[in-house]
Amino acid sequence: MTIRRLDCFRSIRCSLRGERGLSEDDFVSLRPDQRVGRYRIVSVLGQGSFGITYRALDTDLGREVAIKEYLPAALAIRQDGTTVVPRSGSAAPDFAWGRDRFIAEGRTLASFHRVPGVVQVHDFLEAHGTAYLVMELVRGRTLLEQLEQQGAIDAAGLDRILWTLLDGLEQVHGAGFLHRDIKPSNILIDGEGRPVLIDFGASRTAVVGRSQAMTAIFTPGYAAAEQFTAAKQGPWTDIYGLAATIHHAITGCTPPNAIDRVIEDTYTPLADSRLTFPRALLAGIDAGLAVRALERPQSIVEWRRSLSAPDADGGAAATIFMAHAPPVTTTALAPTATPAASLAVPPPRNRRLAMLVAGVAALCLATVAGWFAIGSPPAGQVPSSSSAAQASAPPAVAAAAPDRAQEQLEEARRAQQAALEEASRLRAEAEVRRKVDEEAALRRRIEDEVRQKEAEEGARRQAAEEAKRQAAAELAAAAAARQQAEAEARSRAAAEAAARRKAEEADPKAAEDAEAVLRLSQADRQRIQAALAALGFPTGGSDGVFGARSREMVAAWQRKAGRAATGYFTAETQAALLREAAPALTRQDEDLRKSTAAQPQAAATAKVVTSCEGTHRAQWCRGAYQGFPASCWSASTMITNGVISGNWTSQATGELQSFAGSIDADGNVRVTYNGIGTQTNVNRRFTALMTGRIEGNVLSISGRAGPNGRDFSATIQCR
Repeated sequence: MTIRRLDCFRSIRCSLRGERGLSEDDFVSLRPDQRVGRYRIVSVLGQGSFGITYRALDTDLGREVAIKEYLPAALAIRQDGTTVVPRSGSAAPDFAWGRDRFIAEGRTLASFHRVPGVVQVHDFLEAHGTAYLVMELVRGRTLLEQLEQQGAIDAAGLDRILWTLLDGLEQVHGAGFLHRDIKPSNILIDGEGRPVLIDFGASRTAVVGRSQAMTAIFTPGYAAAEQFTAAKQGPWTDIYGLAATIHHAITGCTPPNAIDRVIEDTYTPLADSRLTFPRALLAGIDAGLAVRALERPQSIVEWRRSLSAPDADGGAAATIFMAHAPPVTTTALAPTATPAASLAVPPPRNRRLAMLVAGVAALCLATVAGWFAIGSPPAGQVPSSSSAAQASAPPAVAAAAPDRAQEQLEEARRAQQAALEEASRLRAEAEVRRKVDEEAALRRRIEDEVRQKEAEEGARRQAAEEAKRQAAAELAAAAAARQQAEAEARSRAAAEAAARRKAEEADPKAAEDAEAVLRLSQADRQRIQAALAALGFPTGGSDGVFGARSREMVAAWQRKAGRAATGYFTAETQAALLREAAPALTRQDEDLRKSTAAQPQAAATAKVVTSCEGTHRAQWCRGAYQGFPASCWSASTMITNGVISGNWTSQATGELQSFAGSIDADGNVRVTYNGIGTQTNVNRRFTALMTGRIEGNVLSISGRAGPNGRDFSATIQCR
């Protein structure tokens, strides 16, 4: 089986981003420049369901640090922008117990002085009703970010990470401590390539195990099976997380989820792959990823021996192979002798030169012979019989002999000169041919180089075009996959919405009860009828009575808006209707104001308001909102000539809250409430537009702080 690492990175990109573990919720973090002991907050580094991590400055030592704040969102909230308090009395014991575990974890981590691969804890302290861990600020990126940007690591990169983390975990386990959440996003790689393990989860796991309000969250693929159950955990649990992390780092793929493997184990052992890592190392990773805890190494020491064991077919086998190899003989290359035949038969182009050399040799022999022919023997030499015969020859014959020898000598000289000239000519021709041959060879070499460069350039262009085509195909495939996923998500959302609508329509009693909770006044009902009519759903009047016609029009509007056609309102559907009809209602209100402005209103207003004139104690209430419970309080209210107003100071924030409004001739009331509060919009100012009317000497108003804000109501019992 060949593991295609690049394909793995492409296919799991989305799932990797989901593994980062940072929450998008805002748990009201400390503001910049706030202080925790001697540390000044600079910014937020990250936050989750268990707490918030800050970048801070140690004002005594002048160094930057990372501070982790204990703030479990399910158990506690921040009050007055600084203090952390339990959400309720029932959550207080779990919050305090978890804070003690958090401090104990800090005390244990602080005892690890410069343990390799483990974040250094400088300090731990209690402040603002909670606890804080002060750690070294590691500058770098997470292993997850490195893998996303650079792909799988090689053997050298693995050496820099694995053995350092093993050394650190061995000391952590030796102190009776576990990490419990090892994954690529919890390993920082500093500027020198060294790994640092962060975000120990021992105290978080302890709180989750104790409190029903906390939900255990494990990253699929990295958590061992025993972490999903009540089974005992130990060093083998961290070994599983680190083995899964290393598996991801060298293959680009996260291993299958441990719980899924309990049902059907689809894991493919790395030892069976073609990865270019030692077999023993791959087998050790497989052992660390065993589903059953007892089948994994039980300690870091045991696992390290497994990971670093020599390969069964590695070094030892290579030594045996070389020992049985035949001896190697080294042979020096000597010049090759020229066969004798090549000396006897010259090449055709040199044959004329050879004939010329032979002619020159013959000429030399002839010259020597001529010298002997015309020379005189030494004095005193006795002539031979031939000489005697010559002397006895006739005088004419004796005179002709020197002339003949002279002619032969001249002929030999001419032949020698001709031979020298021919040799010079042949040498010149040979030099010309040599130059021609060299130029031809140079041209051929240049042409070959040009053809080779053209071929290489063509291959590069083809490779670039192929890469571009492949990239375009991959982008198209990714876009198609994304579109399909979006279409499937829309389809599922539509199906879920349809199912909800069907369920709501099937239970009209529940819809009726939900509307009853709203306590709609007659003015509210008239406003709703006017809004329906403005949107093309006439109710036959605005009498404030929801009869059969009004209910039919409500259901018709709900169907058009894609909602459950129950004919009854919830707070959300009421707000949606009024938002949709807001422009038309505004025009109607303006027309009504203009038409009634000229009419005398004082007497009518006085008649309606008379029973509520004076100073009263108004009962104010706010509904439950984002986990905060409902609550009520009283405030002084003054009504004078149809004008209503009042204010009070919030006990929680110390800020002034105020409201003001008016009562018209028909007893309709409109009030604007301006406030600020920690349980309304996270310490921000808000405005709630409230409406109601006076009925039976009772003034009732209600409204909401913005489209998605908190609901408020007020009631005054007039005289």
